[in-house]
Amino acid sequence: MNRAILIVGCWFWATSIVGSAQSKADAEKLARGLKGDNAGQVGDNRQCKMFTKAEASRYIGETVIHVENAALGTGCQWTSASEDGSMLVQVVPARYHERPSAAPGFKKLPEVGPQAFVVPQSGGWQAGALQGLHSIQVKASGKGATEAKTIELLKESMTRDAASPTK
Repeated sequence: MNRAILIVGCWFWATSIVGSAQSKADAEKLARGLKGDNAGQVGDNRQCKMFTKAEASRYIGETVIHVENAALGTGCQWTSASEDGSMLVQVVPARYHERPSAAPGFKKLPEVGPQAFVVPQSGGWQAGALQGLHSIQVKASGKGATEAKTIELLKESMTRDAASPTK
């Protein structure tokens, strides 16, 4: 009887270890999927091709060292060594365009494009606009991120998105 309990106990222990290994692998796969990394390499992401690390560094005022897929593969994020500085460019269908118009500091930017805006967000800035069938959203944070640079980033993202071939 004791042997049967010991064998059953060992079986449960072994299956829990295998189960946690599967859970970790599944969690890592899910994390890659949520970031868009399972959709291909960073080099295959249109948004990641829009700006070099050096260009992104100018928008956030810090040296960018890392580029990765973001926002389920609809965006790209450039981050600094300190991870305090980052820049995000996301392009989604126009139906997903959201303007946080109730947020403090929200400003309309009709001269930039349809439904264009800029707003302070989480120690940085967010800006967005409609462009044809797309919504272009950008975010910038870091020592050198300002409202003016974020608007400039939005304008340049719109220009580069219009010039790049579609997926």
